[in-house]
Amino acid sequence: MAKVKLQNSVWNILCEGLKLYFKNIGTFTKYMLFPVFGQILGVVMIFGLTFWFTLNLPSIVSKHAIFSDVTVIMISLLVITIPGFVVFLKAFWDFLVAYGALNSMTQAVMTTGKLYDLGAHTEVITKRTFTYIGLLLAISVLTIIAINPLFWVIGLIFFVYFILLFQVFTFEEDKSIIECFKRSFNLVKGNFARTFFIMIVLGVIAYYVLTYCVTALFEVVRLSEIIKSGLEIWAQSLPLGDVNSMTMNFKIPSITPLDVANQILSSSIWFIVAGLTLPMRSICWTLWYKNLSEVKTPKTPKKGK
Repeated sequence: MAKVKLQNSVWNILCEGLKLYFKNIGTFTKYMLFPVFGQILGVVMIFGLTFWFTLNLPSIVSKHAIFSDVTVIMISLLVITIPGFVVFLKAFWDFLVAYGALNSMTQAVMTTGKLYDLGAHTEVITKRTFTYIGLLLAISVLTIIAINPLFWVIGLIFFVYFILLFQVFTFEEDKSIIECFKRSFNLVKGNFARTFFIMIVLGVIAYYVLTYCVTALFEVVRLSEIIKSGLEIWAQSLPLGDVNSMTMNFKIPSITPLDVANQILSSSIWFIVAGLTLPMRSICWTLWYKNLSEVKTPKTPKKGK
């Protein structure tokens, strides 16, 4: 497969990106399985084991008097949640690394038409772990600031300008963290509307269309009913009565265990779909980065000319 040549068109970017994604969807999905489901498994292990322990605490105390001590109970809760935290943190880190590694994978698919040796693409990011963590921390700080309603508009604007941060970090290894921000800003500058349009289209596909389809599928096969019944049982152990009492004066509707179950299920489906389709978005942004770089980076004149 020859190197993909793209015109400066958002439709070419989206069409080529979706084509590359679906041609390699098996490999990309396999790569994202643990980063996505590992986080869910970690959370389930943490809350599941905690729920089991508290549910069986009376019988445990009757058999082992030492567990009547509050300190022992707290230490026991801490110990049984450690495996869940380990699984969650490993999956969460792999998910963050994927933001960069997927760009390298996209380049491999573009140039060779094949996708293999996934570890080598991951190493493109992990060999600069400390710099990458610095980049993630900088993004986190800006995100926290943007959460403030006063900065919503300007936060959205800068989000668009910095949308190519991970591509710059992956392909321009000589760039510092600040230079990555500057480079992304300069690439998007003059292409804000088209970049924003790509972001909207990808968001609608991943966060709405596919999420709606998966939710409908869960309903058809009655999987939603099974999951919600289990979550509702767990939610009954939560102090919802106290919460409802505190919010009663604010005329907020009471929260029921079923409400909690519905919210957890819908959020989980959203997270799974968003996580598994991260390769789709990364591919499109890599193509857009390559396109803008080719247009905006001045070519070095050959010697003698």
